[in-house]
Amino acid sequence: MATYFKLIAIFTFLPFLLMLPVKAQEISNNSLIQKIELGVYGGILAAHHPEMKPLNTPPYLGFDIRYGFQTTGNQYWHELFKYPFFGAGFYAGSFNNKAIGNPMALFGFMEFPFSRNNNSHWSTSWGIGLAFHINEYDSISNPENFAIGTDLNVYIDFSLMHKKKISDRFDLGCGIKFQHFSNGAIQHPNLGLNMVAGQLSVGFLPGKEKAVFKTCEPEPLKSKWEYYIFEGVGWNGNADDSSIEYFNNTVSLGWNYRLNHKRMVGFGTDIFYNEKNQTLLPAGDTANFLDYTSYAGYLSTELIANRFRMVVQLGFYFYAPVEFDQPFYERIALRYYVFPWVFANVSIKAHAAKAQNIEWGIGFAF
Repeated sequence: MATYFKLIAIFTFLPFLLMLPVKAQEISNNSLIQKIELGVYGGILAAHHPEMKPLNTPPYLGFDIRYGFQTTGNQYWHELFKYPFFGAGFYAGSFNNKAIGNPMALFGFMEFPFSRNNNSHWSTSWGIGLAFHINEYDSISNPENFAIGTDLNVYIDFSLMHKKKISDRFDLGCGIKFQHFSNGAIQHPNLGLNMVAGQLSVGFLPGKEKAVFKTCEPEPLKSKWEYYIFEGVGWNGNADDSSIEYFNNTVSLGWNYRLNHKRMVGFGTDIFYNEKNQTLLPAGDTANFLDYTSYAGYLSTELIANRFRMVVQLGFYFYAPVEFDQPFYERIALRYYVFPWVFANVSIKAHAAKAQNIEWGIGFAF
C-alpha cells in the first residue's frame, strides 16, 4: 500500500501542472484556443524479453481523449515551437490478455510540430502520467504477469503524427504511437510493458474562435548562466521480497549555459544515497553511511518550453562503494518552474536504459 501512495504523490499532479500556465485572459483574447482530440489505435505488445512472449496476444487496442489548448503566438515560445498543443488526457486500453487486464491512465501531454504549413503539420507528442487498473503480478492469483508488480505505474506516451485541417473546426491525423508502463523499480517484477500501435485521431475546436497563428518579437534573455541545486527522493524494491523497500536520496549541483531561447547545456555533480547498496556488498559486511553514498559528475542538455523543461543527462561515477554493471548512468527529467527561481522535478535514473529509481523533488535556480 505504501508503494501506491508514493506513485500517486509522484505522478497524479503531472497532468494538472500542464494547465498551470493557462490564464482566463489568454483564452478570452484568443491567444490560447480550447481543443478536444480523440485518438484510437491498434497494435502489439513488444515482447522485449523472451519470457514475455506469452503476454503478447494481439491485438492491443486503445484510445485516449485529450483536452487542452492550441497556442496561437501571443508569446515567442509559441512561434519558436511552431505553435504547440498541450493539456491533459485520459487513456484506456486492452491487451486481449487477462493476466494484464484493461489499464487506464491520466496524463499530461505536449505536442510539438516540427513542420507546418497552412493546412497540415507533422508533429511529435510526449505524454507522462499515472497508469492504473493493471492486473499486477501475484505469485498465487496472477503468476502469468511477471512484467509488472504494481497496479499503479508510470505511463509514458510518444507519438509521431501527421495532421491535416479539414475545416476551421476539425482536423484529422494518422501516425504511430509508442507507449510504456513501468513502476521505476519501486517494486518487482518490473520488466515493463512496451506497446507499438498505429493511430488515427480527430481534433475539434469547441469554441467560436479560429486558430489564427501570429508572430511576435523574441523575449530578451535575462541571463545566459544559471546555477541550481536540486534534491530528490525515491524508493527501490526488493526482487525477492515485495515488502522490503530501500530509500534513496539525490543532491545535485549544476551549472547551465543558455545557447538560445529553447536550449541549454551544462554540467554538474551528484551525490547519491541509496540503501539498496547493502544488497550488493559482500556477504557478512555491515553497511555504514559511506557504503550507501556514491559521487558522480554529469553532462546535461535541456529543452525549454515556457515554464517546462525536458532534461537529459549522462553521468559518470567518481566513486561508488559497490560495483554497478556500468560506470555511467542516464537521467531523464521533467521540470516545471513554479517561479523563475524554484522548480518541481520528476526524473528517472537508469543504468544502460534499465531503470534504477524514480526521483521526485524540488530545486532552486539562481
